[in-house]
Amino acid sequence: MRKWYVVYESALDDEVKEGYAHNGVDAEVGACKRIAEWLGDESQAVRDSETHEHEILVGNTAREQTRRALEQLGFNQYGIFCHDKSIVVCGHCAAATLKACEELMKCDMSELTEGFYRIFTNDKWIVDIPMPQCGRYVGMTDCIFDSVRLVWEQISPAELEEYCGLVAAEGYSLIYSNAIEKNIFRRYERDGRFLHVTYREAGGSVAVISGECSKSPAISDIICEDALRGKVRLTQMTLEYFCGSFGMCYILTLADGSFVIIDGGQVRVKNGYPKTYDYLRLYTLLKELNTREDGEIIIRAWFMTHDHADHFNVFYWFCKEYGAQVTVERYYACPCSETVAYNSKNPDFASTNGRLERARQWAGGFDIIRLFPGDRLNVGGISFDVLYTVDELYPERLRYFNDSSFVCAMTFEGQRTMWLGDICTAPSRFLRKHYTEETLKSDIVQLAHHGLNGAEQELYDMIDGRVLLWSLRNRLVNNLFDGEPIEEHKKVARHLRDEMRVEQIFTHTKDNVTFDLPYDPKEGTPTLM
Repeated sequence: MRKWYVVYESALDDEVKEGYAHNGVDAEVGACKRIAEWLGDESQAVRDSETHEHEILVGNTAREQTRRALEQLGFNQYGIFCHDKSIVVCGHCAAATLKACEELMKCDMSELTEGFYRIFTNDKWIVDIPMPQCGRYVGMTDCIFDSVRLVWEQISPAELEEYCGLVAAEGYSLIYSNAIEKNIFRRYERDGRFLHVTYREAGGSVAVISGECSKSPAISDIICEDALRGKVRLTQMTLEYFCGSFGMCYILTLADGSFVIIDGGQVRVKNGYPKTYDYLRLYTLLKELNTREDGEIIIRAWFMTHDHADHFNVFYWFCKEYGAQVTVERYYACPCSETVAYNSKNPDFASTNGRLERARQWAGGFDIIRLFPGDRLNVGGISFDVLYTVDELYPERLRYFNDSSFVCAMTFEGQRTMWLGDICTAPSRFLRKHYTEETLKSDIVQLAHHGLNGAEQELYDMIDGRVLLWSLRNRLVNNLFDGEPIEEHKKVARHLRDEMRVEQIFTHTKDNVTFDLPYDPKEGTPTLM
């Protein structure tokens, strides 16, 4: 029997690490190992560093055989090719390559002789789109809801306009356009499909996401009844820390008595049943905050920064237990595909494993709106600007699932609140690269990853918040200031507390905290509930 060397791209991560999904190796490396095990006879997965007599080249290796194979594939295709005594298994992104690997393991290896090829097509990916005729093509990745993202760099603003003119000439209609500093965001639609175009001045990058409008509908403003009738209030909900809950849940009570909710918090589950009950706490709190004359609980928008359980689980169980008693109108998120999250620390797949759809059914159906960079949403006089989504990490790989959080800036009557979710270093650097203090500066800031190992000190300096939403149990916050601050996140915590002009910090105590927006820490008096 023949011993095969299953070769993966030299840039891939193949170091086994504890606490990571799939032992911390990249998806293509994992596929190579599965192929080697399937082949047996001492076959092994190896890095692309030297040639061997019998090779299977997987993914985007540096070999000429791989280059020739990719030239035969469309962006929505993947295949198996026999070139120059090697078997090439590839597609234009990791997700496509994994599909090609699955097809290889269905083959009779004796049939794979010189000149053999087989090409497969993913009909869900829309790739027959206008492409920029300039710049340098970087690559492609798959995204949530059967969409794909293609990236070019070294494109000037004038060349961007040329490309957008090409898109219009192909019959696409401009649905909306937004600019944040010199970053440009546009959505085009035609025949039930969309193109979302992002231009980043730094690096001159153009990213085009394509997909079906039915799966990723365009964002639109939410007009509330008597939107400007009264005050808007922000509530930080406490959690059952003593029973093992953690996470964050913030509630905006709009002027008409309806709500916007950001995340939810953890629900501990054992044998399929909850052990903690913060979803009940949320329902009770919404009844207390409700000012509507009809008493109905109407949630205009539920933002989910990312799929981690300490953000998603309260939403899930709330919909299960109270979905029939409330109205959830829209759910906003930008989750990542399972391939993108494959080699990340502590991933969760609530959006792709059926949990989001079950919650939707329990709540009687709500619109699922996928957020894109540059989206601007107005809800009852409050505006939300999306500054970052996980899609923008590419070509860098998602290493920490927390970095799949989206980031948005919220503005109400001139006061800005920055929602950072659980981002860590990579998105923090991204924000600093593409925005100045003009965009990032905020009066109120939700500390990234609950004020633990999250965003960089430099980002907080640019945001320059006066009020900190520190969604962590008070005792754990205090622990950050014990002893010498050796760890980086403890240094950041000290910097926030001692070196910045912070006027008020809201940590998690046994009480819910509510205050009016816009909020002045010198004059406002938060309500404890």
